Amino acid sequence: MNPYKILDIDYCATKREIIQAAARAMRERKYSGREVAVAQKELLNPITKAAHDFLQFIDVKPLQEQLVLTWPNDQDKRTASEPSATPPEADEGACLSRLTVFDEDS
Repeated sequence: MNPYKILDIDYCATKREIIQAAARAMRERKYSGREVAVAQKELLNPITKAAHDFLQFIDVKPLQEQLVLTWPNDQDKRTASEPSATPPEADEGACLSRLTVFDEDS
């Protein structure tokens, strides 16, 4: 659930704008009253608002390009953006052995 979409506001909305958007969303009846109330509550709480800001507005494309997947018994490394980076079949016991997103350049 994206509270910003439910209330039709952007991430820099003030407390007043959030309350006004919740009232407007209730009048429009596009979403249930419960969904609107939960969206308003989450955006008025600074901790859950920060979590939603991170989840909804962070640009993960640069991190995804640096992501390297290494599969057991697989000698080459593939980036997540490559189409050939699909995992082996589940019956082969595939598992993600390591993420190197935060490793320093070598």
